[in-house]
Amino acid sequence: MESVFSRFDSYDFEGDRRFQDGLKTLGGSSSSGDESKLLDTKLFFYNRFVEPIDRSSYKQWSSASPHATQMEPRTLSDSDLSTRQAAETSAETEATQLSFAEVMRLVQEGKEVPGVTKVDIKPTNQSPTPSQMERILKPWEISSVSK
Repeated sequence: MESVFSRFDSYDFEGDRRFQDGLKTLGGSSSSGDESKLLDTKLFFYNRFVEPIDRSSYKQWSSASPHATQMEPRTLSDSDLSTRQAAETSAETEATQLSFAEVMRLVQEGKEVPGVTKVDIKPTNQSPTPSQMERILKPWEISSVSK
């Protein structure tokens, strides 16, 4: 578990475009004064997009080891890069999939649902054409006919 915490400490949040974009969306910056909120945001992001990490265990570990949060970011190895790319790919897929509740909220608010093709359907205002097929008899109609 300690290696997960070390990898978290050495993760390049400053260089991760998705993290920085999300931080801007939340109205914060990586140099914001509230370090606790920034740490929680980083832990959430890391847990969601990189690898699982337990928030409370990390906080206990970092308070027990004072050098934990002062490590320099390390360069990523090839295996780390492939893991990171796989996590980004799955994160992009997750980002495009909405839950049923999210879709319902968008529909109720009259907003467009992302990824849905909008079909241009207009009424023709013509009378319907009569059916050309003969109606199929129901089972009870068949039994009364055969008697």
